[in-house]
Amino acid sequence: MSQTDTNRAYLKIDRVCQELRRGGMVMLRIGTGAACLLRAAELARPDDRTELQRLGGSGALLVLTHTRMESLGRDLPSDFCSASLPVHNLGHDQIGRLAVEQPSGDLLDDSISLMGERRGSLADYATRLLRIAKLLPAVLLARVSSRDPGQMQRLCEDNSIMLIEGRDIDSHIEAEAQSLRIAARASVPLRLAEDAEVVMFRAELGGDEHFAVIVGTIDADEAPLVRLHSQCITGDILGSLKCDCGDQLQGALAMMSEAGGGILLYLAQEGRNIGLLNKMRAYALQDNGLDTVDANHALGFEMDERYFMPACRMLEELGVQQLRLITNNPDKIAQLEASGFTVRERVPLSTPSNRHNEHYIATKRSRAGHMSDSE
Repeated sequence: MSQTDTNRAYLKIDRVCQELRRGGMVMLRIGTGAACLLRAAELARPDDRTELQRLGGSGALLVLTHTRMESLGRDLPSDFCSASLPVHNLGHDQIGRLAVEQPSGDLLDDSISLMGERRGSLADYATRLLRIAKLLPAVLLARVSSRDPGQMQRLCEDNSIMLIEGRDIDSHIEAEAQSLRIAARASVPLRLAEDAEVVMFRAELGGDEHFAVIVGTIDADEAPLVRLHSQCITGDILGSLKCDCGDQLQGALAMMSEAGGGILLYLAQEGRNIGLLNKMRAYALQDNGLDTVDANHALGFEMDERYFMPACRMLEELGVQQLRLITNNPDKIAQLEASGFTVRERVPLSTPSNRHNEHYIATKRSRAGHMSDSE
């Protein structure tokens, strides 16, 4: 794909996400020629099902991810990433409960039929698109009965519907990350590191801004201390006791200051990249007894939706290829090494716990594979 095509595809994704976030309808087409009309289930109105069926020419379906299905008590075989449920016999309120409500055994009874959906299907691409939009990955859709590109185009034009291609979704994340460039930098003395500099990164295609905090003097050839820190407004700014993010942020900066240098990459990936609103939904589920993993699954997300391609690009811009990584998370090491970086050492990060986050920290170790600070 040429740079011009990449830019155009990214812009289309951005516009489509805005349309979905306001409750609009879009058309999705994949490489096989199949297409569907879809809306975000959480924003669906009572008449949306009828409109989807009328325009698409087929029955409306509710698509739920495999994690949401599991939370509703219906496990899918490993080769299915989601399931579609016919909604012709379901009321609007029941559709909303299946998509959003806290899971319980009576939400999805045996009378509701379902069909497993494989990776690469329309259903798969639809849920991926909603993740990009930071919406719950629950989709109300109707497959378009015709595969004639001309008819699809006329349908979109006659009804002011935006069309997005599956290949645009495939390229979105990498394209945004690869377009990151240093946009500004300035000295910002910090309480824990007076000799700190903030380096702002902007994606030339648009999208989230990330930044790096450079502490002291950095010699890229000497494997500097590096911390990949995902944004946590509740922990980093409000001082929430439900997580350890704020303590990790301050602890990493203190380690770098004591060592004489380091780089903290602050990534705009709130709530393990599900967004602040969905993070609050997950918190509400945790208040009702779910752990942090099951809460994400109940919302239809994976345990961790983050990807570290932006971090890799930022390190490249800063001239760093080898590093000592401050982390307890093995996935960060794996993603960096898969991208060609050399992690010379894992530096454990120890933070104090409290009665509000003890279970959260224990869950990260027992279910997400996080290492303890002594390993």
